[in-house]
Amino acid sequence: MRRLVWATSICAPLLFAGCSLVGGDVHQDSAVDVNQQDGIATLPRILVVYGGDIITADKDNRVFDHEQGDTGVLIVDDTIAAIGDLESINKHLKGRYPGLNSPVRYLDLAGRTLMPGFVEPHAHLQLTAQTSFVPNLMPCLPDKYQQQLNQDYGWLYYQGKDIPTEQADVRANCYLYVEEAINALSTTKVNSADQWLVGNGLDPSRMLLSKNDNYPFIPNPNNDKDIDARNKLEFGKALNANKQFLNFPMHYIQDPNAFAAKARQQSSNVLATNPVLMLDQSGHLGYANMAAFKQTGLCNKRISKSQIAALKLGDKIDPKVINSDGSVTLSCEASSESEMASYQSIVKAMYFPDGDWAIVKNQGKWQYSGLLKEQSSYGPFVVAIEKSLASGHIDVAGMLKHAGNIKASDKLLCKGDTQNPVMKVMTNILNTSSQQGVTTFVEGGSTTSMVDNYKCIAKSGKAATRIRALYDWQDLHDQQENNNTRSTRYKIPFDSPMYKGMLSAEGVKLWSDGSTQGCSANLSHDYETDGLCEQFHTGHVDFNESQIRDNLQGFADAGWYFNIHANGDAGIKDSIGALRNMNRAPRERSQSECEMSENKKDYACLAHTIIHSTVNSEGGTTNAGVPIVVEEYLAARHTLPNLTPSHLIGHIAYWGRSMENELGEQRGKMIDPMRTELDNDIPFSIHSDLSISALFPIWFIEQAVTRNTWYYPNLEGNGTPLNAQQSVEIMEAIRALTIVPAMQHNIADKLGSIEVNKLADFIVLDKNPLDFNTHQAGKRPVDIHTINVDCAFVGAKLVPWLDLNELSKGKEEYLDSKCNLALKPYN
Repeated sequence: MRRLVWATSICAPLLFAGCSLVGGDVHQDSAVDVNQQDGIATLPRILVVYGGDIITADKDNRVFDHEQGDTGVLIVDDTIAAIGDLESINKHLKGRYPGLNSPVRYLDLAGRTLMPGFVEPHAHLQLTAQTSFVPNLMPCLPDKYQQQLNQDYGWLYYQGKDIPTEQADVRANCYLYVEEAINALSTTKVNSADQWLVGNGLDPSRMLLSKNDNYPFIPNPNNDKDIDARNKLEFGKALNANKQFLNFPMHYIQDPNAFAAKARQQSSNVLATNPVLMLDQSGHLGYANMAAFKQTGLCNKRISKSQIAALKLGDKIDPKVINSDGSVTLSCEASSESEMASYQSIVKAMYFPDGDWAIVKNQGKWQYSGLLKEQSSYGPFVVAIEKSLASGHIDVAGMLKHAGNIKASDKLLCKGDTQNPVMKVMTNILNTSSQQGVTTFVEGGSTTSMVDNYKCIAKSGKAATRIRALYDWQDLHDQQENNNTRSTRYKIPFDSPMYKGMLSAEGVKLWSDGSTQGCSANLSHDYETDGLCEQFHTGHVDFNESQIRDNLQGFADAGWYFNIHANGDAGIKDSIGALRNMNRAPRERSQSECEMSENKKDYACLAHTIIHSTVNSEGGTTNAGVPIVVEEYLAARHTLPNLTPSHLIGHIAYWGRSMENELGEQRGKMIDPMRTELDNDIPFSIHSDLSISALFPIWFIEQAVTRNTWYYPNLEGNGTPLNAQQSVEIMEAIRALTIVPAMQHNIADKLGSIEVNKLADFIVLDKNPLDFNTHQAGKRPVDIHTINVDCAFVGAKLVPWLDLNELSKGKEEYLDSKCNLALKPYN
């Protein structure tokens, strides 16, 4: 069974201009002549940071309050050399460099807070860049987040549109209703009848069906509990109306009158005449019209008798569809369900064994409904789009991986200063994420060609963050000579002298199931019968336990570490079971044993991570009161002590109320049980899954501490908690964004905390997040998102930041730093 990995997407050519994003430092207010820097070239680069609070995120969670004593950090070259009061730092310098008479760089925090840079443990850089070239149909975020998204990522998500700056206009470019988003796609400029209309981000798990359906919601900015309870009931009813859309999306795409209250107004119904492909926000569902199906060529393709026989479908093929010569001519409609199911089975078996095209009865006939399940089912559409674009203005080659025989051409141009448009957007995404405090960006599922693109960025000096990539297991398997999965040819160690920590690749990624909100998580019990995903039953299985083990065993033997995507409890159980059983000689391992240098690279001691790890079992808890999924981790950690989960916190903040609807209240409230995990000594990290949710680590701290979520379309205020008992403390959330993800990617000896001998990757915040634990306005947990990142350092080098407001206008200009470094004589 093969699965798709997003690699390239639909894009249009742009012009590039670039400059180094991790470069030399800006010295202002210097106390000496700049010419004195000449002597530094032959000496260590020395930086002293002082004058503010310091959050170390080390094993003791040390925090230094500058009002209790001026603690500083000494950095020599790119490494932290000492932490202590300024007098001890000076003694350290004098002892180590007695003849030093050159200037030293000083950063005065002026009361601000120093902390480790954030490690984004799971995101998709190239996918996010490439999908930015198609119309964005994504739903709105809660108002207080959407406003900052507009300001910081408006250049990415809303290209060519006016970016609202006022709170009143915060929803100007995003959508709350399915009808609204589809109508937006219909405004695409069309030059010919066969031009494809492609959009990204439609989300019927959050968007309601139509703005004109007069939903009886009550705005609740003050989070009144009675209003909240009423809205919960009404939201469930309204969301369930989207079952109709999921049952027959083609009808809603093609027919303006499908939305009963009021037909959308448009000059021509291009959504019926032109081929349409819309991708779900989850990435695991797609929606197409009949014109798109016809463009694939699979509505009239003849399949020979020998081909039919090779498929071994047996009684899945209705004899009525078999021609006199034993062949079958595919059709996109049929007079009976069994005939249509026959065509469906043949197409699935031949073109995308890991996906499905749903069917529906319409006006007495059976046809494809327009619902595409799982990414491999998009493959024939990708091929059709490529064939229709002889001009090459849209590049969808290899848009998704593992779609039968589709080959990806996802290697981008990288020669000197000339860049492919997607490459340019990728570098700008890294710069924007740096402005949110990210200093290490983990690409969660790369092809070898994608890693080649990241090599270009790293070599060019344009990366504002470190990039650490995990290879998609299938692509790496296919690339290895003779499928030798024990080969380490494609590994890029973190300490590679060529990339100096700016690019590394030592992990492998596998998808075991689909998306929770996309109705395809692998569950032990059906989705809620009264919820949106009712028709999807127990979701989708990519690989079961034995298949996961077989796919990954060779990589385990070669010393790779693993990230396995698993949302549903059955998928989590299978993934954990496979990881345990790949250990050739399973025995109990203690954490202290794994910390011994000779054991750190053993398979059992490497960190392995279940990505998302969202849904707990229907049965709830064990006899001891521990959630069943947590019990799976506890059992596995006896032999794999560094096995941990990583949670998409947006599942709570943005999809929380949808999860209650889709999974039922018991499973819904127990998604991402972070408090219970910590109580059982299971660390977790928090990730964005960019572009599935926006990359703002400061928000993630707030969302983990409050677990607040919203009832769409009421996005004002601060939301209300989804099971506050699973909330965590502020420091615990900080660790989930720093030292824990560093550990999960086996680089915690280098990054993730402010400690001696670690690399100097750190950020400066204008306020201390640990102060946001009061009931005082402006200092409450719900206000954490207001904290600003003033600057970021990677390897002790200040990252120059793009002016994001100007970038939204197509201009690349740089901001003045808020962290000016003073160059002073050493005393």
